[in-house]
Amino acid sequence: MIAIYARVSTEEQAKQGFSIAAQIRECTRLAGDAQTRVFADEGVSGETLQRPALQELMRSIEAGEIEEVICLDPDRLSRKLLHQLLLTEEWDRRGVRLSFVNGSYAKTPEGNLFYALRGAISEFEKAKINERMCRGRREKARQGRVLRDFQIYGYDFEPRTEQLIVNEREAAVVRQIYAWFLQPPPGIKGLAGIARALTQAQVPTKRGAARWHRQVVRQILRNRTYIGEFYQNKWDTTTGRVRLRPREEWILIPCPAIISPELFAEVQRRLSVNSRS
Repeated sequence: MIAIYARVSTEEQAKQGFSIAAQIRECTRLAGDAQTRVFADEGVSGETLQRPALQELMRSIEAGEIEEVICLDPDRLSRKLLHQLLLTEEWDRRGVRLSFVNGSYAKTPEGNLFYALRGAISEFEKAKINERMCRGRREKARQGRVLRDFQIYGYDFEPRTEQLIVNEREAAVVRQIYAWFLQPPPGIKGLAGIARALTQAQVPTKRGAARWHRQVVRQILRNRTYIGEFYQNKWDTTTGRVRLRPREEWILIPCPAIISPELFAEVQRRLSVNSRS
């Protein structure tokens, strides 16, 4: 059986003709009348091998069900040259042919060289794209513009002005959470008690869930956005892993406050005391 592997990571790629349907159509044409099975990863980065459809394809190859894999381009397999070479070597070892709609590579020293060069160029292009995107996002942040809807409870994102605006209904809940934490009424004790009270009161979370969790309550109590300090460029995701940047790299975006700095400071003091006890 011939496997068709297709991948698209972003909506922008789909708009540029890299859609899953377009890839499958071109690969099917190359396969001719042979029996095919499609493996497609949609909305998944090419910088990792941990993709559902790719992992399924690899299991099918290990089971001896696949004799050839067809892709549109090598970068559909992976954006990383190392990953391309690892997959190619593994499949070649199992006797599985690898074919591409756009270009063919002979099993010769020259063919291997051209294959590696194309993979290196693809990886370089991806790195440059990421670099430009990061630079553009940092510049927008320095101009005081919120990059996207971060789904912060108590605020809505206004795309026209690229600013955070107060959601008064949710802001009232935020103030209630802070008040309950500092002066808990009977029956409400600690973060878990607050979460339970909100759930019982049928207050929806930001994403519309019916159940609140103590960790969500803690995040609200720790979030400096509520005193008008929203930070962007806090997290570095360029390596595929989430890493907290040094504080001097954070970019402050002023926003409307929901609680006072004094109230926030007292809550932080209480949280610190509770964590030590």
